[in-house]
Amino acid sequence: MVTPSYTAAADRPVSLTLIFRATLLITTIATFSRPAEAVLSVNATPEYIHSCRKADVQFNSCIKETFNHLRPYLINGIEELTVPPIEPLVIPKMQMENGHGAVRVRAILSNMTIHGASNYTVLNVRSDMNKYRIDLGLFIPHIEATGNYDVNGNVLLLPVRSRGEFWASFENVTALAKLYGVEVNKEGVKFMKTERLGIGFKLEKSDFKIKDAINMQNVIGEAMNVFLNENSAEIIEEMKPAASQAIGKHFKNFLNNAFLQIPLKVWLKDSE
Repeated sequence: MVTPSYTAAADRPVSLTLIFRATLLITTIATFSRPAEAVLSVNATPEYIHSCRKADVQFNSCIKETFNHLRPYLINGIEELTVPPIEPLVIPKMQMENGHGAVRVRAILSNMTIHGASNYTVLNVRSDMNKYRIDLGLFIPHIEATGNYDVNGNVLLLPVRSRGEFWASFENVTALAKLYGVEVNKEGVKFMKTERLGIGFKLEKSDFKIKDAINMQNVIGEAMNVFLNENSAEIIEEMKPAASQAIGKHFKNFLNNAFLQIPLKVWLKDSE
């Protein structure tokens, strides 16, 4: 097991299958949910929340335990926060676009079903709650995903138009999530809002297959599919910035659906 490094881990390039791979990694951090409706009382701490105090000298260890404590509740879903079960994790749609470099494509992933996200472990935490900064290092031993894809653009000088189904498997995923938050006040109650979420990750091993519905009987199309699969590592390197941006945007919305329902005093006991 490799512990993620905090030195520019979110800035290292990763691969076109990342169009598909990248979708998954911070599945490790959160899950898709419906818009928030209810707000928890400041006077009660639900069983799924392991609260901490900023004054605790072991604060980072406490936050680590908070996220690990949350895992079994995410598996079953948290009804009062409208968070559905994450086994499987379902993502209806994600879109990304890369307009620079050798790989210039627009990709839409839809109807994604992801297994294995619930088996995450938070390895380490670095935080500065005066600035609402939290860095999480995570590990997931296995992730498997299926769904639909639609890719349009150019790889090197070759036009690519592909649409169909995909299957992907990833082993020993290490990830670093960088959360940048701000304090907000709603009717006199303070909450933390996620302003930005940066994601970086590594994969020890991956397998990937596609079933192209456009080029099924087309020789050129079949050759392109072989090219894409055999050169996926290089292509994912090119797609890394676009994929990271799309993933960060998607899960930032999830985190806000949750954070803006949980007052700071509920999970950060000595917040004012």
